[in-house]
Amino acid sequence: MNRAAKEARKHPEKNAPPELHIDFQDTPEKFQSMAGEILPPLIELLRRLCGLEEEMHSRSVRLRKSRPGGLYSTEAHPDMDALWQEYRDRYHALLDPHCTEKFIAARRDCCQSMGDPADFSGLNQEGTVTFTMKSPSKAIVIVPGGVLGMDTRFELRPDGGGWKIDKAAFRHSNDPKWRTEYYM
Repeated sequence: MNRAAKEARKHPEKNAPPELHIDFQDTPEKFQSMAGEILPPLIELLRRLCGLEEEMHSRSVRLRKSRPGGLYSTEAHPDMDALWQEYRDRYHALLDPHCTEKFIAARRDCCQSMGDPADFSGLNQEGTVTFTMKSPSKAIVIVPGGVLGMDTRFELRPDGGGWKIDKAAFRHSNDPKWRTEYYM
């Protein structure tokens, strides 16, 4: 057992996800309890997508280092296309069951980057998630952008016994305008 695994067993609280506070923006008290039903599956999904992107980024760096000329070579690694395809397939497998048909039909593509930091990395640090619900048919959740400063706004609707992503938009934290997210 390596040192990190031993440390994790001694101090499991260090491995617990960071605390996310909920800002009930313009949400009547009668809908605030819905956050307990809607937020946990969404946050877990986004953290899993973040973990997938981090894994793929690590693997892409290893591939880029192994090509002739090393990390900064302009030559593509022959396995890079297969890695991107695996990333897209796994991303869709995680995300699509949590989306409405309308959202999936409007999406143009996914996985535009294997970045560091990853999308939704803001959920891996303490922060505030904004929850707005004014009717039983729609909830708005805004997740923090982390170091990139790009917040994401999800519109969720009840669909087939659960809440699914119906729309997504993003903005830089200093910009009031939301832009539709077609590449998720």
